[in-house]
Amino acid sequence: MEKKYIPGKSMIAFRNSGEDDSEGDKVDKDKIKKSLQKLLDIIYNDPEFYPGSHHENVDISYVIQAIYQILFEEKKHSIHLIVDRKHNESLDLTIDKIE
Repeated sequence: MEKKYIPGKSMIAFRNSGEDDSEGDKVDKDKIKKSLQKLLDIIYNDPEFYPGSHHENVDISYVIQAIYQILFEEKKHSIHLIVDRKHNESLDLTIDKIE
């Protein structure tokens, strides 16, 4: 098993099947590395809003705050939200995608 280290943080190990790497495997590995780096960035930077984050029992001002922070403070171009109204008139917010 080939081990790769992120200095001072944690260890990630990739299982090597022993087969020669083809171009397709290289693309898949690059995609996996980018996804893992994105996950580590989320964990260590601890942002409030990120793709997949779920916020329960919030009000409309919180939804507006999320939109403002992502689009204007973080300078992103697009955000996909899911907003569910609950029976107690509160909202559940799910950040689906940020581009």
